[in-house]
Amino acid sequence: MPAAIWSGRNATAEQAAADLTATLRAELGLAVPPLAMPLPAGSTGVPAGSLLPPRERFSGMPMPTHCFLYVDAQAPRRFELRAEILSGRAGFRRSLGLGRLLYAVPLAPAIPSAVELTAPDAATPARFDGDPATAHRLNQDPDVLDTGRALTPTSAGRDRTHSWRVDRRLTIEPLPEGSVLILQTLHRSTPRAWSLSAAGVLDFARRVEACLG
Repeated sequence: MPAAIWSGRNATAEQAAADLTATLRAELGLAVPPLAMPLPAGSTGVPAGSLLPPRERFSGMPMPTHCFLYVDAQAPRRFELRAEILSGRAGFRRSLGLGRLLYAVPLAPAIPSAVELTAPDAATPARFDGDPATAHRLNQDPDVLDTGRALTPTSAGRDRTHSWRVDRRLTIEPLPEGSVLILQTLHRSTPRAWSLSAAGVLDFARRVEACLG
């Protein structure tokens, strides 16, 4: 499908889940697709024990949330993904669309406290802030900075008239063992389909691990 939109008879959580997991399989070169668990819009958006934070009370998205799709994958490395499925209309037909994507990727290096990719204003490039030593090491790596910025867009939409803004969200938080990367991104249209940026997120996690040693 050319866009992450499902309309008519295809506007179901089951069809969205099937397409999402098929896309993950293709992007990551998996032998079999991971499973996607639908979760109600009124839920926390994550099952018990997840590394992902609960969903926000107010999404800030231009359409209501129909449901969430939750993925807990073990290959090519462990990661979790929560995808928002938004409800709307395409012409006279009911439709569903893909909203924000939130990844959680466990990392091996331990850090004393959290760091966040943030910018004081729109004119200033985002940099890591938080634990001084960790932030300094990440900010000294231009590839990590550039990739982190590219993976966390703050606007979406097909043109200036039909667009909206989302908050940048990229944090690295300590765990009892190691740490976890929490990264929010948006799907991207490709010439033949659409991308979840899964390969890019996992490669970014690898770069962060290499940077933090």
